[in-house]
Amino acid sequence: MSPMVRESAGSDEVARRERKPRRVDGVLAELLDRMGIRERIECGVTAARWESVVGPHIARVTRVGGVVRDGTLFVEVAGAAWMMELSMMRKKLLHRLNEGRDRGRIEEIRFVQSGDSSTAAPRRGRRARGRG
Repeated sequence: MSPMVRESAGSDEVARRERKPRRVDGVLAELLDRMGIRERIECGVTAARWESVVGPHIARVTRVGGVVRDGTLFVEVAGAAWMMELSMMRKKLLHRLNEGRDRGRIEEIRFVQSGDSSTAAPRRGRRARGRG
């Protein structure tokens, strides 16, 4: 190795040692920004709040399907009646999901009927209302 390379490498090491430690969350946020994916990850974090925002009753009949780049949250719903009910609650749910969030805000919620019978299947042992 030439003396120039050694000198250069040594000065880099000295500079590296003189830097102060940084918090991991700050370094990670900076990396995600550089990669251009921080906002999408933050939207995912917001979407993960769905069950705590809607509560156990609605959580049983819904499942988060995903978030697209424009901030639209897709929620699978167990039936047409629930889709109608949740559609009427859309603004309130959107507000509650985004509450306290500066980044990763959901811009719109789209409800889609689930093709999966496990989404929102009534719990066993419970009888449907109106039946004997």
